[in-house]
Amino acid sequence: MSLQMIVENVKLAREYALLGNYDSAMVYYQGVLDQMNKYLYSVKDTHLRQKWQQVWQEINVEAKQVKDIMKTLESFKLDITSLQAAQHEFPAAEGEVWSLPVPVERRTNYLLQLQNQRQISLMALGMTRT
Repeated sequence: MSLQMIVENVKLAREYALLGNYDSAMVYYQGVLDQMNKYLYSVKDTHLRQKWQQVWQEINVEAKQVKDIMKTLESFKLDITSLQAAQHEFPAAEGEVWSLPVPVERRTNYLLQLQNQRQISLMALGMTRT
């Protein structure tokens, strides 16, 4: 295992995460963390070991963030699945059809007819507006 290999695998993990290929990103993140653990045991210099431990923690945080994204996406899938199941539980009544929306022209004409009827009713009652 070389340090160059660790660097390349971190780049790949980040690239896969940015592209939305979270499963592959997690494989690389886990591999990098394992490689870094092995390297940490071989480092004798305490100052260098502390720096590598800090880097390990930062990479671990990145990996946890990718895991969180994966969990969030999975919850969306579960929500959709439950919606689909609910639709199958309550099928539409036979022959049930949604009506088409009323065109704007017809709605306007209908509203004018209602307004005219109201005015006629008010006039009949002697309550016209002046």
